[in-house]
Amino acid sequence: MKNYPLNNNSAKLLGRVVFYGEKLWLTHSASSCEFEFTGKKLVLDIGCDENSLNDKRCNHPRIAVLVDGRTVIKKVIDSSSEVYTLCESDSPASHIVRIVKLSEGAFSLACVSAETDDEASIVPTAPKKLSIEFIGDSITCGYGVDDSNLESDFACEAENAMKSYAYITAQMLDADYSLFSYSGYGIISGYSADGIRNIREVLPPWYESTCFSYSTMNGQKIQEIPWDFSKAPVDIVVVNLGTNDTNFCEMRRAYIEFEDSYHDFIKKVRANNPDSLIICALGIMEERPLPHIEKAVKRLKDDNVKVFRFSRQNGWLGYGSNWHPSEETQRYAAEELARFIKELIS
Repeated sequence: MKNYPLNNNSAKLLGRVVFYGEKLWLTHSASSCEFEFTGKKLVLDIGCDENSLNDKRCNHPRIAVLVDGRTVIKKVIDSSSEVYTLCESDSPASHIVRIVKLSEGAFSLACVSAETDDEASIVPTAPKKLSIEFIGDSITCGYGVDDSNLESDFACEAENAMKSYAYITAQMLDADYSLFSYSGYGIISGYSADGIRNIREVLPPWYESTCFSYSTMNGQKIQEIPWDFSKAPVDIVVVNLGTNDTNFCEMRRAYIEFEDSYHDFIKKVRANNPDSLIICALGIMEERPLPHIEKAVKRLKDDNVKVFRFSRQNGWLGYGSNWHPSEETQRYAAEELARFIKELIS
């Protein structure tokens, strides 16, 4: 058996992943790697970061592994090393393997390495013709889709980014993707039940970093690593932020500040994605900030920035945990967004 590094030479890397310490670190929701394995035996070693290992609040990373499109592993990783034999045969065989982080990056990171038989090979799968980055909050993370208890405490175990509108939209458009999303985060305030500004959970300051996380890669803070946008340019950026700002903006009459900051953030997105179509979306759980998003976009005077309104959930398709979108609602939202994008790029 030999160690086989999972990096951009051997795998298609999706999302802001990092090869560090001889391991591939999966960071954000739906961050993943995909490759074609040809050989007799493939073994994966999957672990979580040291901070997550000591976390007693159910915030360990959740992972899925697919072989030839079939999910063979889906679980919370709560140790530094869990070993799985994915493929084993007497003669060489080829399989498509995808490893996906189902939970978000703020609370925990996951690392993976591979071993194969000595004659095996691992090569990246082909890139798609279209690539999309999704910037958002818990809705984009797919929080709550695997838990229908409306009163549940937050837990990464309830997240499944493969059931989020973002991942499904990418599938519908046959696109590669990247998610940059954090539960509770906003533009000028994270979620606030009492109207006090939540400055701890605002997304714009971290956009140019690889990821923000309370966890580390064996002591290395991932937010200290800038993201190289030229490494994986995207055709489309979808921004779905504002839901968590709403309570603060309503109680403190802060929509003008929100509008100004939203305008500035889209300028930052444009600076890092000069040729991308940018879609500013809102509406699944909250739509009151939308008029101010529209004004912010109008001020940009950029014909390649569009506004999109999702249909607001009404309970007909059920709810996930904490009144978040159900799997069915996420799929409906993906269908709406995919239709909108198809009209823009056709």
